[in-house]
Amino acid sequence: MSRKTIKVNFTGLSIRNEFNPNDNSILDILKKHYDVQVCDDPDYVFCGVLYTGYFNQGAYDQYILKYPKIRIMLDGENLVPDYNLVDYAICQYPIEYYDRNCYFPCGIEAFTNRRTFFRELQDKDRNYPDEILKSKEYFASFIASHDSEHNIRGDFFKALNARKRVESVGSYLNNMPNGEMVDWLDGSKEEFLKKCKFSLCLESTDQEGVMADKIVEAFYADTVPIYYGSSNVKDIFNPKAFIDISDYPDFDTAIDRILEIESNDELYLEMIRQPIFSNQKYPEEKYDELERFLCNIFDQPLENAYRRSRCVAGENHEMFMKRALENELGIKVWRPDGKIVREYFKNAPKRICKKLLRKDK
Repeated sequence: MSRKTIKVNFTGLSIRNEFNPNDNSILDILKKHYDVQVCDDPDYVFCGVLYTGYFNQGAYDQYILKYPKIRIMLDGENLVPDYNLVDYAICQYPIEYYDRNCYFPCGIEAFTNRRTFFRELQDKDRNYPDEILKSKEYFASFIASHDSEHNIRGDFFKALNARKRVESVGSYLNNMPNGEMVDWLDGSKEEFLKKCKFSLCLESTDQEGVMADKIVEAFYADTVPIYYGSSNVKDIFNPKAFIDISDYPDFDTAIDRILEIESNDELYLEMIRQPIFSNQKYPEEKYDELERFLCNIFDQPLENAYRRSRCVAGENHEMFMKRALENELGIKVWRPDGKIVREYFKNAPKRICKKLLRKDK
């Protein structure tokens, strides 16, 4: 029996320039079931929320509204899908919305840059010898490019660092002698984490369900995560294998416990040897769930796969957003160095509305 041919594309994803639209993990899944064509006239597009994100490369630097057919949001940032614009979403929010959302915490970037840490953790050998302690040159690491919501990330780092030095090797609150920094792209981040007993893994937001890959990277690098963020973290990760700041009444109490474990080799080894997941098959089950989610989309006749409203209010909403973008295309949302122009987002609603109301438009 011949396999179904599907035409797909990728656009506006919050990913880096190493992404290859013709060679990525999403395509690996799809090619197990379909003959896949990557083209600029797709029936299905994997996309970001609306703007182009970090990715700037030729035909793939397009707004999702260019593509009128089935839209599948794929984003590892703390961004809620706009179901008025997309039909389906693979995201970090555990939204129950018929067959339209696939919740995938901690590992979405694996689909765009082949970082398979999350999947590999399932089979990771945790039977560490006592000698692992000799490889731990540093107490703890802190790697961030910005503070978090409510300043928890920066405040906790400062409180812990005041009690015992924490190596801050990111661009935010860097305390290295010559401003040295590490980067996950060249492997230096993983190598540095391996030298630390603990790793601060504080989410940028405490939105329920949102978990970035910091805790995954910490486990992968054989260090103990110190976590703050979503309360469902213990549904996924074994609470005996990491420290959740939320379990303690205040920072000082949490830090007391961290320092107790740090100073007691037996306690530390007991924690680092714990199974990583509450359900050790969790990564495998999530990948299977994602595969079923995608097959449900592509197995349907194309016209049956639409989920967003394309008439009346839904059509008007899309027309409004399209016109707003057309009026704003002359403004660079992203600077050449990849930093957000914060003033743009701060003032965008007023400016967009003014232009939409102009009589000559």
